Amino acid sequence: MVMFILLTVIPLIVVGVVSYIKSYNIVSENSYALAQQKVDQLTREFDVIIQDIKLFNEIGKKESTVQFLIDSKNTANEAKDILTMINFYKENYQYSDSIMNIRIIDLEGKAISEDRGVYLLDKVSLNQLKNSNDLEDNMNTVIQPIYKNSTPALSMTSAIVSDDSKKVLGFITIIIKASTFKNILHETASKISGTIHIEDQDGNTLFVSPELASAPEVENRDFIEENRYGYLTERSKLIVFQTSDITGWKIVRVSPLSEIVKSTENIKSLIIITVGSSIIFIIGLYYFITSRLILPLRVLKKKMKQASLGDLNVMVTNHRTDEIADLGENFNSMMMKINTLVKKSVDEQKQLKIAELRTLQAQINPHFLYNTLETIIWMAEAKKGEQVVEITKALSHFFRISLSKGKDCILLEDEIEHIRNYLLIQKIRYQDILDVTFHLNEDILKYEIIKLSLQPLVENAIYHGIKNKRGKGFVRIKGDFNPEGHICIDVIDNGIGIKEDELMKIKKQMSQGVPFEKDRGGFGMVNVHQRLVLFYGEPFGLKINSWYGSGTRVRIIIPAKRC
Repeated sequence: MVMFILLTVIPLIVVGVVSYIKSYNIVSENSYALAQQKVDQLTREFDVIIQDIKLFNEIGKKESTVQFLIDSKNTANEAKDILTMINFYKENYQYSDSIMNIRIIDLEGKAISEDRGVYLLDKVSLNQLKNSNDLEDNMNTVIQPIYKNSTPALSMTSAIVSDDSKKVLGFITIIIKASTFKNILHETASKISGTIHIEDQDGNTLFVSPELASAPEVENRDFIEENRYGYLTERSKLIVFQTSDITGWKIVRVSPLSEIVKSTENIKSLIIITVGSSIIFIIGLYYFITSRLILPLRVLKKKMKQASLGDLNVMVTNHRTDEIADLGENFNSMMMKINTLVKKSVDEQKQLKIAELRTLQAQINPHFLYNTLETIIWMAEAKKGEQVVEITKALSHFFRISLSKGKDCILLEDEIEHIRNYLLIQKIRYQDILDVTFHLNEDILKYEIIKLSLQPLVENAIYHGIKNKRGKGFVRIKGDFNPEGHICIDVIDNGIGIKEDELMKIKKQMSQGVPFEKDRGGFGMVNVHQRLVLFYGEPFGLKINSWYGSGTRVRIIIPAKRC
């Protein structure tokens, strides 16, 4: 999965990021260029107006105008010609409607205008007019904001120069409606974001749009003053400016960067959606491949691990027809063959074990028979007829129960009767040293037990316990249900007991299922334990505790099963 992500998802993310950065740069550059283009267009429109209005300066070069300026008397005819000429120009030029007034003034203050005719300008106004113009640069035109009849306007003043002497003869002042420029500015500003303002050559603001807005503060004024056009960014603002070659005005547009590059957000969203969709598709493809290839292999691996831990019944369920399905079928076939072989081996071992246990059982009966017959012979020679009859009858009952018509399981009461017959024979032989008592819950006597399970334990108690201890011994046989509902029978003796190391060996042999040699202690216990485990399984069988010098307790635990 890591390799899958490294080879697919990461390249997609890298491509998306690179694409966004590239798109952002392209869109930003286009936005800057478009903003600059808008400013340039507005500058050209203003320049066209100024150039068209500057054509009215030709009036100052006409003969009537020159004569009016140099002649201090008899100017009525010239004044009339000038006014007629002004009307003619207004009728033939495009932006004549933007002109509020035209005034011609000589150096002495004599003036003529549309609204006042011929009049004398006061000295203060004349001095201001002269000071506002650089007489050395007689081609200079000065544009200033003024008010005409309480209406905002622009005053455009140019020097009238003699063609022969190149001297300044006077001035022509054209009053232009400020609304002409404001209308164009507002129309342009309404189509774009941000603000636009016009600055004169001294940095004073002439016009601003929107109208009620104030010109934004520009921190890097030096850059704008040193360059005629360009753009810069300050914080979250984009500033684009252009300087008019005609008027020297600077048209400055200030827009929020977020608006300028707003289209990049759409590109960003598109890239994120595209990359995200691709990643989702790739992850889906990965899980599809996993479900078709990797997941079945993991399932097969899990099943093999279960089989290695001993679960031989595990099988692989196939819903496919590819090579992995073939592996699953071969695995199932292998497990079936293993199960068959294991079952066959277990059955063979079980039969072998039963044969061995039957052989051991057969070895017990002759051993006891020999000793009992010797006792009968001894008693017959001693003329003890009644005791011979009694022991012979007990021996008969003993072997009748031992045979039990070939049955492996008998009633517990029959097994107890078998022990009683056995103890009757043994008490005749060991009447001075043996005392046997029974403490049994009558309810357990109707349940089954494997025959000859208790007799070897009683025999061990007598031969390996009581017989090896001085004084009289006793054997207690107790039986009842334990808390788990199983039948629990204890064979307790006060014999010599078993040493600790020997006891550990007996327990080890019982757990391993390997009996001792016949003449050693523990032979009968291991035999009985293995028979119980073979028939009933775990946790049934024998448990042994012994205290050397005090006695031994052997507990047999079997399930409560009825015949």
